[in-house]
Amino acid sequence: MQLVAAAHAALREAGIDFAVHLPDTLNYPLIRALDADPDVISVSCSREDEGVAIAMGAYLGGHWPVLLTEGSGLGFSGLALARAVVQRTPLLIIASHNSALGERHDYAAATRRVTEPLLDALTIPYVIAMRGSDIPMLIREAQMTVYGDRRPVALLLPRHSLHETEGGQA
Repeated sequence: MQLVAAAHAALREAGIDFAVHLPDTLNYPLIRALDADPDVISVSCSREDEGVAIAMGAYLGGHWPVLLTEGSGLGFSGLALARAVVQRTPLLIIASHNSALGERHDYAAATRRVTEPLLDALTIPYVIAMRGSDIPMLIREAQMTVYGDRRPVALLLPRHSLHETEGGQA
């Protein structure tokens, strides 16, 4: 849980004050931390493209948003993300990611084929956090790019990264 607390602190240090999320097992501890933070407006949504739209509206309303979603959700939000790119709407995306090793379910194969190519096609910069200890720094750096470039930026979290133990294993 120290890693989740560090990731939460990094989001707050980066100025994040609005969180939109969908149910996601891998991001759940971070979603709970944001939900419990009285200084963060936290909104649960039912569709990924809806989450992107809500986050974009939050930015237009004066907030700095983060979208927490499954990597598969990015495939459902292509048009909304394209709009964010075209309109230069800043948005930090934290997505659980399964194109790294360790996927347990064959039905996630489609997601593995779509997440990174979609981000590449939309020219959305992204980084895969292979080590959990890097997540706080990557959050700060990603948000700096979001702020400086006025565009969406994604941080992709493989299954093991947010759940790393002190010894480095999930």
